Amino acid sequence: MTDRAKIDEYWEMPNTVSLLDKNLRKLETDFVLSHLSSNDELADLGCGGGESTIHYAKKVKSCLALEHSNQLRSIAKKRFKSEKLKNISLVDGDILDLSAYSGKFNVVVTQRVLINFLSWDEQKQIIDNIWSTLRPGGRYIMVENTFEGFEELNAVRRGVNLPNIPLHDWHNYFLHYDKFIDYIEDKFVIETTHTFNLYYLLTRVFLNMFANFEGYGSLAKKDRIFDIADVAARELHEKYGNKITIQVNKGDSFGPIQGFVLRRMG
Repeated sequence: MTDRAKIDEYWEMPNTVSLLDKNLRKLETDFVLSHLSSNDELADLGCGGGESTIHYAKKVKSCLALEHSNQLRSIAKKRFKSEKLKNISLVDGDILDLSAYSGKFNVVVTQRVLINFLSWDEQKQIIDNIWSTLRPGGRYIMVENTFEGFEELNAVRRGVNLPNIPLHDWHNYFLHYDKFIDYIEDKFVIETTHTFNLYYLLTRVFLNMFANFEGYGSLAKKDRIFDIADVAARELHEKYGNKITIQVNKGDSFGPIQGFVLRRMG
């Protein structure tokens, strides 16, 4: 079985969830929403079960929701129907082939989509495809993981005698910051970046210093305080996240997930 087939199989499993941390998802979604307007014609590529898409659709003129997984697309269909949103078009599609959508959108969003392709060559192809779907001057709002941010987080964990958070590289390939920045240099202008540094520090380091969290994903065993503390950490980040700087060695993210707003050149 190829790597792509393994990943496709993973996303067809009924219990697979793209991000279990609902507070972090809300922070991601709010970041994207802050860069959308009522006139936007949006493509949410790799929309998953549509959990964030419904919020985007309520703010924009039109929304194409593209998803390759039958399982996730089925969830999205039910969610969109429940919300009675009439400006969403849900389609079966592959982000490696967006030729049908050339120049169709002024905004494209991806949330942790590129990391599901296990080679830099495929990730570059996706970036090129997204560039092609955008109109001149269009924006690509990306929320993706960087290897450097992941390493910064684990370095601090090691510094306080916490174990590394494992990298599940059988289905994730994080962006390498320098290679990514170099590659987009003649394609996009970086308008702004966004980090979730304070939230990561509180939930992945501070809380772990006195509360127990073992395992991964839905099978993880954790103290009850995590559910309460994660909400509090999100609220702190919402109020003070932009005012607190955590110095890192490369890029600006302390933690794997980072946001970028890129404007198409040409």
